[in-house]
Amino acid sequence: MRELILNHASVFACKSSDLEILDWLRHVIEGIATIVEDGVVQKYLRMKTSFHEIPCTPERTLHDFVLYLRQSGYHNEYRFFVGLASKVPLLDELGEDIKDRFLACEEQTLASGYGEPLVLCAISNGVSVGFPSEKVWDSDRLAVRFNELLPDETLNEAVEEIDQLTRSVHAKQSVDRHRARIRKTSNPRDLWQRREEIFPNLVFGPDVEANLANAAAHFETIVGKLSDLDISADEWKTKRGPAPIWRTHVTPESPSTMRDPDTKNKRRFRSSHGGTPIFEWHARYGRGGRIHLRFDASNLEVEIGYIGPHLPL
Repeated sequence: MRELILNHASVFACKSSDLEILDWLRHVIEGIATIVEDGVVQKYLRMKTSFHEIPCTPERTLHDFVLYLRQSGYHNEYRFFVGLASKVPLLDELGEDIKDRFLACEEQTLASGYGEPLVLCAISNGVSVGFPSEKVWDSDRLAVRFNELLPDETLNEAVEEIDQLTRSVHAKQSVDRHRARIRKTSNPRDLWQRREEIFPNLVFGPDVEANLANAAAHFETIVGKLSDLDISADEWKTKRGPAPIWRTHVTPESPSTMRDPDTKNKRRFRSSHGGTPIFEWHARYGRGGRIHLRFDASNLEVEIGYIGPHLPL
């Protein structure tokens, strides 16, 4: 899983008031909590030096501002942040392959040393976290320029974009990009094993595992439809209402289909909660493909029960 890496340059010697820095810290912690909970990164922070060695202002270190959180009443943020495990110095417990590549790289934008965490982000797919203390840091993406000495002794000039989190609003973009990458590279087996990570707002009945394997020819289309359903289910949690506002065409079966006991029972599938309820509603994919689902307004849950060819009428 990916790592959080502190952008020391963004938090070092900030030209801002104590209250503004405290606000930055509070909001970046909210963003970190989001991407940790959504499975984007592991719950630890890799750093070049410890908090008490990073002067944010001439009077206060980053450690001081963490304590200031608690003193200011932000107890949840304080507990979460101090609960993050830390890895110091920067290369602590890194795999040899990443470490060897890092040692062959040199950042080309910042003063000596301050660009090292950003280079590590670029070559290890890490997520840079820090403060929006300058315009370049106030974005959810950052271009990192560095030279890399290749095995054949040639020098390669590289530019890599990394995920950056300096405000809580940046978390959503990181989560969306992370899921998009997973969905693009997944296969039916991988999708099933990682379904809670890829589609955190959907529940899947046990029959869907075999359905996905049998529908491999339409896999990309199915993933796209499930993505739309996942977004719909996520928005439902905020907007509420008797049913989700669907981002793709979702309809119930016709009254005649549901009146016939035989065809009605063919819409029963095993639920993740046990039993075989009716999955009456469905989305369409390809030529005749169906994703049968049910939703429960009492707990705002959307469950997928079947993915495959059109069921008998």
